[in-house]
Amino acid sequence: MRTRYVSKIAILGSLWLILAGCSDSNPQVQVLRALDDLTFNPQSIVTSSLTSVPIQARCAQYVNTIEMSLDGGATWLSPSAYDNSAASSCKDGKFQVQLSNLKAPWNTMNITSGQTLKVKFRAQPRPGHYFYKEVEIQYTPSTSRSQDMLVGSATEQNGSGLRLKSRLRTSSQHVATGGNFRIQGRITE
Repeated sequence: MRTRYVSKIAILGSLWLILAGCSDSNPQVQVLRALDDLTFNPQSIVTSSLTSVPIQARCAQYVNTIEMSLDGGATWLSPSAYDNSAASSCKDGKFQVQLSNLKAPWNTMNITSGQTLKVKFRAQPRPGHYFYKEVEIQYTPSTSRSQDMLVGSATEQNGSGLRLKSRLRTSSQHVATGGNFRIQGRITE
């Protein structure tokens, strides 16, 4: 007789636990991780040299395949075929590739100053489903700029392997500073 009461108590206790767990009137579903995540940081790059342009992204572990296009999406290639150190999928939540104008197709292009190159990426988290991202690279080569220096006859500047000694035409005395050095000169009039 006691086992009959114990089993009824166990059943009632189980029902109470089930009903107490379902008493929330506002159930919510949350996605803990994005399946389609490939976020480049930064998405727009300004560079003075196209010899080596590093591109980095944060990605979801579910991204199995990543491909890139350097010609506007006409042809797709594996990042590992382009750059030996790059992976063709997401590794430890990261993706990296080094672009260069020493490799095709950029080595055949006439890239001018101020031109923006677009690199397209497509990722496949599950078979038959692609999503696309784009990174813009603006090429702005550095230009040399002449800058006048005022140097007097008794002036010497040492440091950084630089030694200046000069004589200039007549002018008033000036003090020039900048670039972690200071040049003072006395001009004889």
